[in-house]
Amino acid sequence: MGILFSELRIRAKRTINLREKYKMLLYEKIFNVSTRKGEIVCQSKTEIAEIIKQSAALLQGNEVWVSSNEKPYPCLSVLIKGQYACVHYFKNDEGDVWQSCGNFNKEVTFFAGEGDREWVAPGYVIVPLEKAISCMEEFCDTFERPNCIEWEALWEED
Repeated sequence: MGILFSELRIRAKRTINLREKYKMLLYEKIFNVSTRKGEIVCQSKTEIAEIIKQSAALLQGNEVWVSSNEKPYPCLSVLIKGQYACVHYFKNDEGDVWQSCGNFNKEVTFFAGEGDREWVAPGYVIVPLEKAISCMEEFCDTFERPNCIEWEALWEED
């Protein structure tokens, strides 16, 4: 009887895994999310928002990248530390990049990459964490530069 029960558990796990894979295929959009811990495939904005909130709770913060599962650009990068964030929108790999505009009154030190690159961001690029989450949600809907915040082009617009 013990062998039969363990076989049933294995079959049930396989069925659940197949169901989860099938559900992922039914979703209109699947997202790649990268953090210091690696890449994660997400099915919803809620999952990504949770990753961002968990990153905000880390002592050094984190950097979260979001893109379509189909192609790497456009993508959104969110540097997070506590309740502060700086958002970058990358339209392509040719240098068309925009940076968030905020109105915080002091600098915030973010750690990018594997946490080994320190960047001191001026207050004028800092947005509240909730605004960064709103940016991610809008980006996931459209894959365009979100309209919920102001942006500064980091390249010369014609």
